[in-house]
Amino acid sequence: MKKRRTLKHPLTSLLLPLTLSPLLVFAQDQPTSRRFGQEELDQMLAPIALYPDSLLAQILMAATYPLEVVQADRWVKANRNLSGDQLNDVLDNKEWDPSIKALVLFPQVLAMMSERLEWTQKLGDAFLDQEDE
Repeated sequence: MKKRRTLKHPLTSLLLPLTLSPLLVFAQDQPTSRRFGQEELDQMLAPIALYPDSLLAQILMAATYPLEVVQADRWVKANRNLSGDQLNDVLDNKEWDPSIKALVLFPQVLAMMSERLEWTQKLGDAFLDQEDE
């Protein structure tokens, strides 16, 4: 029969919660989303302002998935040889958001979003928080 280990020193029971408290403070201290001014929004949208509305919609949705943007960009660069039905078949098996899959057909846009990740994240935040603007 195994013996159960117990805390033998009362100081140990006091130190354990103190070691976890920074994690709790960090979890509560996450920055809340901020509102972007109209000038900031205009500047943020300038690089994509002249794209067709259908592509613009995909970019805005994809910006809400920055990790998937990076994954898709890396995947596209590693699989440049795929096209047509073969590309569609492979994309069907990916669990990415449909907007990310749509941008695979626009590798230059995907690369820009991946390389300018901070901008992509801000664009996604603005889209989610200020869609009407």
